[in-house]
Amino acid sequence: MATSTAERLLKAAQAELIAQDGRLEMSAVAKRAGASVGLAYHHFGSKTGLTVAVVEQFYEPLRTVMMGPSGETRESWLAHERDRFSKMIDYYYDHPLAPLLVGRMGREPEVIDMERDHLDALLDEGARNLKAAQAKGILPSDIDPNVAIGFVIGGFQQALLRALHQTPRPDRSELMEKLWFLLRGMLRL
Repeated sequence: MATSTAERLLKAAQAELIAQDGRLEMSAVAKRAGASVGLAYHHFGSKTGLTVAVVEQFYEPLRTVMMGPSGETRESWLAHERDRFSKMIDYYYDHPLAPLLVGRMGREPEVIDMERDHLDALLDEGARNLKAAQAKGILPSDIDPNVAIGFVIGGFQQALLRALHQTPRPDRSELMEKLWFLLRGMLRL
């Protein structure tokens, strides 16, 4: 199957962002993709449009992991949430763009706007998940799902930021165990 010009430009933009520590020039992306600068502008409108497209492409698979349904029983809910947490850590550890997005690029206005949309969806879904777990008696009813999910996701992001920028990185299984321990304690599981 042939790769479209837009796909080649997206791959080239991601590679350029990684190679240039979060900086992007349309001419360098076009050259890397074997396309003209005009085509890059045609497909994405601007450097900001291309950056947003790369960030969206990063978050799309992560949304799938985060937005999946949870289990029905306490045991299946816990197993599913643990698996979801583990998959998120794996995704961030394995994706070459992750250190830039949770670090330097995460302070760029176009990335902040994109992440805000992503984060709002995760917070809404996470709160619904916690409310459903409360309705099933899995979580204590006195926990505010909106506050708890903000704490969980914010803490998770900060822990990942630190882990991704440590040399050497903490072992992902150990990080998972530590974060899971904290999550269980916070939710009183």
